[in-house]
Amino acid sequence: MKPDSQPLKLSSLMEITTMHKTHKLILPLLALSATLLFSSAALAAEEKKPEPAAPAAAPAARAAQPAAPVIPDPVAVVNGKAISKAAFEQYIQQLRGRTKVDSAEASNSLVEQLVLEELLVQEADKQKLADDPQIKQQLAMVQRSLLASTVIRRMLNESAPSEETIKKEYETATAAMKGKEYKASHILVDSEDKAKEIIAELKKGGNFAELAKTKSTDSSKDNGGDLGWFTPSMMVPPFSQAAAKLEKGKFTEQPVQTSFGWHVILLEDIRDATPPSLEELKPQIQQMLQSKTVNDYLEKLKAGAKIEVTEIKDSEAAKPAPEAAKEEPKAEKK
Repeated sequence: MKPDSQPLKLSSLMEITTMHKTHKLILPLLALSATLLFSSAALAAEEKKPEPAAPAAAPAARAAQPAAPVIPDPVAVVNGKAISKAAFEQYIQQLRGRTKVDSAEASNSLVEQLVLEELLVQEADKQKLADDPQIKQQLAMVQRSLLASTVIRRMLNESAPSEETIKKEYETATAAMKGKEYKASHILVDSEDKAKEIIAELKKGGNFAELAKTKSTDSSKDNGGDLGWFTPSMMVPPFSQAAAKLEKGKFTEQPVQTSFGWHVILLEDIRDATPPSLEELKPQIQQMLQSKTVNDYLEKLKAGAKIEVTEIKDSEAAKPAPEAAKEEPKAEKK
């Protein structure tokens, strides 16, 4: 048996913090996903902020840096239709984080992509696809999502959690993380009798690591049964309870049964659990607080709105049609 994760993994933060709150997050993932998925294109130009000017560099250092590409306006003209510098820069903003545009070669490659896209758009115009009812419906759905996600994005920008709030959430979360960590090895077998035989060999002076390598069915046998450090919550209860009762350097003298099989456990060391630092947990805390903020905002909108929902019901099961009465075959008229 392997521990489910490393001790005090950051992914457990949301669960731990929620235990200390009565607020139930209803729609955070939906809202945040919509924000990230649909808003980048519309907000790229609007929210783009000028970066602070870099400090003046020495002449030698400036000479060593590659020159920034000069972007013309327009960057291309396709069948008389210009692709503006502003459109090119907005396109770059949509790709931020996924590609680097720090050279003329990279910029020219993106211009080529825009040219191909423009050719396809012009072809769509020739085919009058904008008048297609399905296309209109899809565009309307994209517009709705874009508008909704823009509201969420702006609200989050105006409601960023303070450092004091983040610190308070960190203290709440890490308070639940305090406890003990255990370092143990185990030998896993498929029957109680086999586990008892191993315990008998250990009592006679057998080497735990060697017995694990030859008798254990768990993948940890290659490391002599070593499971590393873990917290009780990372193991199934019978295993963690048995390990917690052991003295350092002792092994279980009775087999421990779990859903994985029968274990012989050796407790190698024990220490106080050390919670992750504030900097390690900060991104997860910020995401959690954003989720709560989005949920509170949506609940506020719902509370101030008149909403009428028509319940969707399952259709009644089709009743079997009555069997047609069997008719006697009629004799043919001669």
